[in-house]
Amino acid sequence: MTWLKMVDTDRWYRDMFEASTVALALADENGLLVLANEAYAAIVGCPRHLLAGRSSREFTHPDDLAQHAAMEQIMDDAKERGESVHLEKRYLHPDGTVRWGWVSASEVPGPGGARWTMAVVHDTTDRRRVEDDLREAARTDALTGLLNRRGWRDRLHQLTTPRGADVALALAMVDFDRFKSYNDKYGHGRGDQLLVRFSAAAMDLLGGRASMARWGGEEFALVMPGVGSTTMSAVLAELAAVVPDAQTFSAGYTTLRVGETVDDCFDRADMLLYRAKRDGGARSYGDDSCPT
Repeated sequence: MTWLKMVDTDRWYRDMFEASTVALALADENGLLVLANEAYAAIVGCPRHLLAGRSSREFTHPDDLAQHAAMEQIMDDAKERGESVHLEKRYLHPDGTVRWGWVSASEVPGPGGARWTMAVVHDTTDRRRVEDDLREAARTDALTGLLNRRGWRDRLHQLTTPRGADVALALAMVDFDRFKSYNDKYGHGRGDQLLVRFSAAAMDLLGGRASMARWGGEEFALVMPGVGSTTMSAVLAELAAVVPDAQTFSAGYTTLRVGETVDDCFDRADMLLYRAKRDGGARSYGDDSCPT
């Protein structure tokens, strides 16, 4: 191949590198960037002219730094298996924006036989956002925006696993009184609005103190970590005061006992709720406050 053809070929490959809409970057044996195209600059959130001589570690999301630190070992392990490296990571922009990338990394020879790395990064941010939205929709009640039963179960699992020590946990079940009569009088649309308004007021009142779910219909579940029955009783009194249209609810509440399952605790709160409704409603019963 003549010198002129070699120059033309090099220019052709470089033009392809520059024009690619897929992020491409070349790093030296020290992990410092030698070349990067505009697509790579966009995904890491740094102007291209400032990339040379910097490590991609600077643009990596803090939660993915351990993965970045293990990259050399990951590549060695993949090489032994005769495979390429493929992994997903996050890049953090200076303004706080997070971009997801599917990274394919390959070892390439550098000057003097040095071990350089070529990275091809496909931006997967939109796909991740769709997946996150779908996951959120799957665990959220469409009407009120509260957790649904699936989201509630996930939340309880987070609060009680692992259980290296006994978990302090208060549970409550809340059910509107005579909700069918309210719907019959005002219509189901207004009934739905009552649930929405109560849910919004409840979340504003509770803040981060508790997790709340719409269990079904006009029934709600409430969990508070790190508290006992006295605190839960006080919180239920606060919630009763924000029910719209002068409506009332009944509630049953209890705490997680040593050695029992969350389901057993939940069933006990449900039974206390039943007794509160049986006794006329507009009241909350706990283990120590329920008449025998």
